[in-house]
Amino acid sequence: MINIILFTIIIPSTCQLKIRLDKVLSQLFSEYSRTCLKKWILNNQISINGVVCNKPSINVYHRDEININVVKHLHHAYIPQDIHINVIYEDNDILVIDKQANLVVHPGAGNKYGTLLNALLYRDSNFLSVPRCGIVHRLDKNTTGLMVIAKNIASYNNLVESMRSRKIIRQYEAVVYGKLISGGGIFLSIQRHPLHRTMMTTSITGKSAITHYRIVKRFSYCTHIIVRLETGRTHQIRVHMLSINHPVVGDNIYRNKYKFCKSITSKMFEIVKKFPRQALHASKLCLKHPITGIWMEWNSVLPRDILNLLSQLNIYNDE
Repeated sequence: MINIILFTIIIPSTCQLKIRLDKVLSQLFSEYSRTCLKKWILNNQISINGVVCNKPSINVYHRDEININVVKHLHHAYIPQDIHINVIYEDNDILVIDKQANLVVHPGAGNKYGTLLNALLYRDSNFLSVPRCGIVHRLDKNTTGLMVIAKNIASYNNLVESMRSRKIIRQYEAVVYGKLISGGGIFLSIQRHPLHRTMMTTSITGKSAITHYRIVKRFSYCTHIIVRLETGRTHQIRVHMLSINHPVVGDNIYRNKYKFCKSITSKMFEIVKKFPRQALHASKLCLKHPITGIWMEWNSVLPRDILNLLSQLNIYNDE
């Protein structure tokens, strides 16, 4: 599959007064490698103020207009597919969705098609012009809730930087095994598991990861919590809750053979064991709009399956 990337950008005043073309491109298009950007320049795919330029070292200035015209051979999985997505907000720059369960965000091993990326391409082919088709953060396949997607390169770069500088608020709700005594924080670094490459684990040699949680309600053998992330590591909430021996209900990967209290009733055991996915939902998203700078907030109610789980836990609660 071939994609033609066409976009124009005006060098902003935040850049140096005089700066090399290859350097300014690496600043403005940080998701593309310097090698890739240099190749575009050498292949006459970039013009400055209407004149094709093939010299990476040429100087450009504030208000210069850079045009990019790139033909890319895309991964075969990057095809549009008619997959429903629940859009809760959209403008010219961003799209906010409430992701359903059983939806992988990005094509990968074992999930080449049927992903959120494929759904985005069906909705608007212009997502092909944005790195990662505008996806700036992910939710696991069976985690539900709010995600923001960039619709253009400027929004993408600003949102990525906001993520890196921890200026985006992401709040989750979860049901975890065990009876938490109080809220708290988990400050354990995370890295890929050395033996199981699809899993993550806590490690002193990993990347910094910070999770805060507070209790909404305690049940006999489970706890409903609200979680706020400072960092966004892969599987962070699931790994961190496992690290304190309170894994997420329904998480068959990170439950780690959790041992239930011997006094648990058969009905309560049946309720939590049969829950089909991790009981984890991205319920709140707050950010500064990447273009207008306006502070924006979205909330998402718990999906029906988690609400039903909480209802059953409440009915059979023997506190």
